[in-house]
Amino acid sequence: MKLILIILCKLLRGELLEQITIRGINMKQTFIILLIISFPFQAAIGDSQESKLSNMNPDEIISVDIAEVVSQPKEYDGRKVTLEGVVKKVKYTKSSKGEDFTVFKLKDSQGNEVGVYYEDEHLPITKGDTVRIMGKFRKEKKYFLYKIKNVIKARTVESVNVIP
Repeated sequence: MKLILIILCKLLRGELLEQITIRGINMKQTFIILLIISFPFQAAIGDSQESKLSNMNPDEIISVDIAEVVSQPKEYDGRKVTLEGVVKKVKYTKSSKGEDFTVFKLKDSQGNEVGVYYEDEHLPITKGDTVRIMGKFRKEKKYFLYKIKNVIKARTVESVNVIP
């Protein structure tokens, strides 16, 4: 919706289109009229997409695909989500306080991935395991000098039996 307003403002100031006339029709005026007519439809579409999560309780756990979370990180930022995927790149490490934690990537069948970290123990998972996790999603997590995108602080990690 903001994009439409920006385009409309630029059109009105003459920054986007010059006075283009094709077969006697002023294209700038035609484009502005079409944009104004379509504005209520664009607003309705935007509102219906935004309200999908805004009407939900922020503490409610949302079952969602990795692809959806990665494609709309703003929508899910700070939300509790349940995701399922295949474990990639497992790393067992210790925090600065000496506590064990596990860091891994969770990938779906289309190649979308999120980073996952689980505090308090080294999880018994290996690369290639299919797991279901529940935790809080962050579109960006700052860790000292690093910024990590699309990361989940997992509260639960459970193995999923995959039947071939």
